[in-house]
Amino acid sequence: MFRVPDKVVKNPLTRPKTGFKKKPERAISGKGAVAGALICFLSFSFSSLAFGFSQANDNQEKAPKIWAADRLDKTYFQQVGRDFISLISAPRHWQGPDIMNLAAVFGTGTVLFTLDRDIFNWVAERRSDFSQDLSPWITKAGDGGWLLGFCGAVYGLGEMLKRPAWRRAALLSVESLAISSLTVATMKFIAGRARPHAWEGSQSFHPFSTSSRYTSFPSGHASAAFSVATSIACQSESKAVDILAYSLATLVALARVHDEAHWASDVLAGSALGYFIARGVLNLHRMDKKKVSLFISPVRGGMGLAVSLSLD
Repeated sequence: MFRVPDKVVKNPLTRPKTGFKKKPERAISGKGAVAGALICFLSFSFSSLAFGFSQANDNQEKAPKIWAADRLDKTYFQQVGRDFISLISAPRHWQGPDIMNLAAVFGTGTVLFTLDRDIFNWVAERRSDFSQDLSPWITKAGDGGWLLGFCGAVYGLGEMLKRPAWRRAALLSVESLAISSLTVATMKFIAGRARPHAWEGSQSFHPFSTSSRYTSFPSGHASAAFSVATSIACQSESKAVDILAYSLATLVALARVHDEAHWASDVLAGSALGYFIARGVLNLHRMDKKKVSLFISPVRGGMGLAVSLSLD
């Protein structure tokens, strides 16, 4: 375990690699420990609901799939509302494998929660001038404004080039981004977890706080990046696009830990949330020609990740 010195350096992007800690991490005891445990359990459970969205919708054999709208009109907004209700009710259709998947996500998140401090210090020891210069640019790929601009550009190109599939991909990406953003905002308010740069430790919670210092869990940038990346990749027939989309989303998640904006468990929850909400949206329609399954589970000495891809 790396020990972080007590030296105070205010600017996170200019501080030396080992000068990360302002004061010792505060331990939670008594009522604080109970509150933290309950909030953590609630938040991870809420985020894990997204894990079952794609599987749950696959099990809804009696529910007819509706062709996704490819125009920004009244029909599209009706589609967004209908899809949101379907996703919220998805857990009713969970079966054994879905429960196991949820447990895997919860278990992995819990493991990372206990290792957040160690991971924070490990990253602190490996910061470099290059990573400090590059990280802010990577983070922009998870910013909601930039992602909306990207989706708008894809939609515009689809309109000019008469490509309904491009317009449809852009609209489904915006829908996934909107639903995941709403979910993330709700979870941030409920959890109230202190960000790393608040210097209160990884187990400090301030439920129902409106301060940006206490909006660490889950990561909004990671959720936004993965929701759009998944929407684009699952509708693309190019492996290069898939690799580029998911690689960029992963870099966004890593950058949030690098910049002390989030703990590792925050970006895991945000990434899973964005990915599975996007999968849930796509499964409600006939747009995705590819089916991607992601399985995360804790293993001895770390965690395991398995991805399966099948073509219809």
